This record gives sequence, C-alpha cells and structure tokens, in this order.
Amino acid sequence: MSDLHHALEPPTDGAAAVGRARAQRLLVTLLGDYWRAGHAPLPSGGLVAVLAEFDIAPANARATLSRLTQRGVLERTKEGRRTSYRLTESAAQILRRGGRRIFASTDESSWDGRWTLIAFTLPLDDANQRRLLRARLRWLTFSPLYDGTWVTPHDRFDEVREQLSELDVSDAVVLRATDLDLLPGGRTRLEAAWRIDELAAGYQSFLERHRDLVWPAAAGEVSPAQALVRRTEMVNDWRALVGEDPDLPARFLPASFPRARARAMFLEISAALARPAQQRFEELVQTPEHAADSAKSRLK
Repeated sequence: MSDLHHALEPPTDGAAAVGRARAQRLLVTLLGDYWRAGHAPLPSGGLVAVLAEFDIAPANARATLSRLTQRGVLERTKEGRRTSYRLTESAAQILRRGGRRIFASTDESSWDGRWTLIAFTLPLDDANQRRLLRARLRWLTFSPLYDGTWVTPHDRFDEVREQLSELDVSDAVVLRATDLDLLPGGRTRLEAAWRIDELAAGYQSFLERHRDLVWPAAAGEVSPAQALVRRTEMVNDWRALVGEDPDLPARFLPASFPRARARAMFLEISAALARPAQQRFEELVQTPEHAADSAKSRLK
C-alpha cells in the first residue's frame, strides 16, 4: 500500500501541491473502499461529484483523474462521449493487500517470538527501486537496523520474498528465526527506528480527532453524506498511521501505548458507517449530473 501512495504526488510546502496530494490520496482511498474490483468503470462525472463532497473543485478533480492515470493507478476508457475510469489491476491488488492489514483486528497480547530479517543491496543508481523496496518493507512492518539490513518481530518470510520477486530484487538474504540477540547498541538502534513516542502521539491524535463519531455512528445518526466524508477521512488517517507502525508486540511497548484503543475505535466506527457511506458513494457515481449540480451549489 505504501508504494501506491508513493506513486502519488508527495506534499510539499506549497498549498497547491498539498491540495493535489490530498485529492489523489482521497480518491485512492475511496476507490479502495467503495469500488468493487471487477465492477464496471466509473464515469468521470460521478468521480468528480464524489470528490466535490470533500470540497475539491471540478477542475482539480479532473486533474486528479489525469494524474493518477499518468501514474498507472487508474486506466481510462471511452465509450462515445462518455469517459470512465477504473483502478489498474496492479493498483487494485495493492489496495486489497493493504486493506487486509488496515481492517485487521490484531491480538497484541500474544507473540510467537518469530523474527524476519532481510539483508539486501541495490544498485546505487536505481533510486526508484530503492524507494519502492523501502516503502514495501515499511508496510510489512520492517524497520532498518542498518542501511541494507531490516528486521521485523513478525513472520514475514513468504510476504517479503513475494515483494522481492515483484521488484526483481535478487541480491538479498531473508532469514526467519526465533532467536535474535540484540546487543545494547543494536537494541538502541532498533528502538530509535521504531519511533515509539512518535507512534504513540499519532495514535493519541487519531483518538482525539475522531472520537466524536463514536456515539453518533453507533446510534445511526450520521447521514450518508456525512458518513462518506468522515469515514473516508478517518480511513485515510488510519492508513497513514498503519503504514508507519512496525506493529510491535505488546512486550516491546509501554503499558499506556494507545494503539489498541485507537484500533478498536477505528474498527467500530468504520463498520458502523460502512453501509451509509457506500450508499452515498453509489448515489454519486450513478447519478453524476444530478450529484455534480448538487455539489456545485454547495461549493458556491
């Protein structure tokens, strides 16, 4: 999942660039959550109307569709005067893989003691391959011990081999073990790579931003339009947190670490809002002309 987001335009200090990045990330999240793989391509007017729910102007929404097509995330089809878009197969596969982790319920109380370590080297002149591999390793919960040596306290043996194959990386060693001795300097290095304090702050901020949805969502008091916007923004926030989290077992975390509370809240709200959000998404993409008119009047 991380490498798909790396394919999008990264935010910079410019407000316009940040806005473009937000639009692209929102659309990727929307398609990952509400568009069913194998379904028909979605009309461009409907996707413009969906993005208008997030106060993204039509011109910016169309530019977003164009940029994602250029980056290989979307593919465009045309039938007469009607233009439609769908996720490319590779993008859909990455989103499905990411979704399994994003919406997973993890038992943090148990750990089988397994570690996976990868040591690799890449050509110095291939910055893109290096960036993609590191992004995928992060998503698989690896953290760097040294520049070309990454480790995770999880059994990721088969998954990391699959990623190496996809990226055509052959100069690598993958080890799976239950015995790993971290000498003081090595443990300090790994704890720094885990960035536990930053992660804790991120999860606490997530709780504060979205806890106001708990009771309205449970009571069914969130309208479909509100559900689509709030749930999508919440999933977007959660995806960013998960992408940076090595998913450490409880024994490596302070007792006050707020991830379990944040995950429970995320799963509760996302489940409660899934149906009304899906309903609003389908209304928008199936009736693009009416929805676009409604969105334009709201933006004025």
